[in-house]
Amino acid sequence: MLIHILLMTLFISLSFAQSEYPVDDPNPEWPVELIPVVKVDYPKNHKAKFCKRPPEIVDTIVLHHTETPATSTALDINQLHLERGTASDPWYMIAYSYVLNSPYEGKTKPTALISEGRPLDLVGAHAGTDIFVPMDAVQRKAFEDGKIICGKENGEFTVDPDQVRGNTIKANVATIGLVVVGNYSPYAHDNPGGYSPRSPRNPSAETQDKIARLSCQLQKKYPRMKNIRWHNYYHSTSCPGTIRKYIGQIREIAKGYGCEFN
Repeated sequence: MLIHILLMTLFISLSFAQSEYPVDDPNPEWPVELIPVVKVDYPKNHKAKFCKRPPEIVDTIVLHHTETPATSTALDINQLHLERGTASDPWYMIAYSYVLNSPYEGKTKPTALISEGRPLDLVGAHAGTDIFVPMDAVQRKAFEDGKIICGKENGEFTVDPDQVRGNTIKANVATIGLVVVGNYSPYAHDNPGGYSPRSPRNPSAETQDKIARLSCQLQKKYPRMKNIRWHNYYHSTSCPGTIRKYIGQIREIAKGYGCEFN
């Protein structure tokens, strides 16, 4: 009898432990903490116009570099973007949804971390102002249902017909920007901080891993995020420099975390 009671107690204890800490939960709760993300309190230009969208319509992560010193911070990039705006066309805040501070390959500064940028429900300003991409049924419905709207803080937000052109939608609406801080392009007259041909700068293994982790974490929450692209996929630019060569490798790393990207 005593043995029977002990066995029942053990069974109940194990059942409780398994229910509280499932080992193979096919639908884990969000967030799946593959990587921590730092929150930043950004100054904003409250006179600027910006657009809102449901994050669920985003299907692509676009990689960039800042073309600044690798020691620049997310707040530094935000300030650069505020200063890029003009009186007639001000910028609301940092253009990217995420900022990765990380040292170059073989270097030790700065401490690698990912910071939130522009919130995911706000349309970014990174792929190109007048770049349009094919629009799918989900994005079309969001637009027709009035869920992609533009305006100013404390003002009225309305549907902007310029966000759609025929069967295409602005690339910024359908994507998020993930920027790696640093200058990964070669020296040029318009890029004096670029690397010399004898000493190219490449993203470190840690940088590649953090991009893959964040991308996978986003896909687990937003399953439509199936693509990883790069800035000069959309138009002619040197961005994101040598990071472009590592996209395939980043996709392979993401597979190890359970995600498939095109």
